[in-house]
Amino acid sequence: MNDNVELRVGGKIFGGWTRVFIRRSIEQIAGGFVLEVSHRWPGVDIPVGLREGLPCEVRINDELMITGYIDMYEPEVTEKSSFIRVEGRDKTGDLVDCSAIHKSGQWRGATLQQIVSDIAAPFGIKVKVAAGLDQGESFKSFALEDGEKAFDAIDRACRLRAVLCTSTPAGDVLLTDAGTEVAGAAIEEGVNARQFRATHTWKERFSQITLKAQAPGDDDEYGASVAHLKATASDPEINRYRPLIVMADHSTSSSSLKERAAWEVRVRMGRGKRGTCTLVGWRTGKDGIGGELWLPNTTTPITSERMNLDQTMLIVGCTYTLSEKGAFTEVEFARPEAFELIEGIGRSKLSKRLNDKTKKEKKKKSDGFTAPWDLNAPKEYR
Repeated sequence: MNDNVELRVGGKIFGGWTRVFIRRSIEQIAGGFVLEVSHRWPGVDIPVGLREGLPCEVRINDELMITGYIDMYEPEVTEKSSFIRVEGRDKTGDLVDCSAIHKSGQWRGATLQQIVSDIAAPFGIKVKVAAGLDQGESFKSFALEDGEKAFDAIDRACRLRAVLCTSTPAGDVLLTDAGTEVAGAAIEEGVNARQFRATHTWKERFSQITLKAQAPGDDDEYGASVAHLKATASDPEINRYRPLIVMADHSTSSSSLKERAAWEVRVRMGRGKRGTCTLVGWRTGKDGIGGELWLPNTTTPITSERMNLDQTMLIVGCTYTLSEKGAFTEVEFARPEAFELIEGIGRSKLSKRLNDKTKKEKKKKSDGFTAPWDLNAPKEYR
């Protein structure tokens, strides 16, 4: 049975979409959608009740995918035909667009969940915490930066506590970590994968990474000899001399510096191997029919001899498309190490470089929020 996509607005259900683009990813705070329909309807007006700003839901066979708002509504009517294009995002899209405003803009002794909840509350957005998630210790102090967007503040706080921030199909903020739940099927070239694209790179990987930092001298506990700290970690897969020295961006202890050095190796290892594949249908069953929907933040074995892949990967994002060519799921995957975080790293120079590099690669490869059938790309969603 084919999956049906419904847009629900104010108690009305709009279906029959001929082109569909629905995206969810753990790298984005807001899922998004583009729905289009084009028909010859002589003498029949375009369906009424749709406009920008309306609350909406997007469902696949009654399975909730998006809860948010219509961002853009584009109708076009002639004497012999009609065309509708509807774009929207999760409720969390407002956190991306709007500034963070909260009383004095400062917190003392607050937990991560409390800070995120306070920022999200004016937007009518709830905050959920994944079962078993360690949120880390309370913040001694946390403050909004002048003109900071709501999501930027939330993301900054989450990074300081080694937590991923994404959204749920219900439009809530979800605090979580890299998932370990296994998807309903493996991905294999020649079996269910129609197209692969992979990136294997050593450009940001090094045989040995040395971190240096300064710690405040303490004659009673540390002594002046440990005011300058150093820790090293090695990447066992790099088989030639490629050293890197990194200066930590804040004072730290010897033990946390060792953890930071190991993290530098792991995250670079993870981001050095990622890719996408196109699967027939939207579900894990044979030929994309039956089974569960492919979902982000799950793991699956991926095998492709020509892509040099044979290992378990983390599904980072899923894009469900429907066009005249049929229904497909584009799965983005990466080594799970790419999403390992450690408490206290904040927006390190490494994080910024890797994130900027990923954005540039997406822009270059047109992997942003762009309907694949549309040459006039809508704005890219985070």
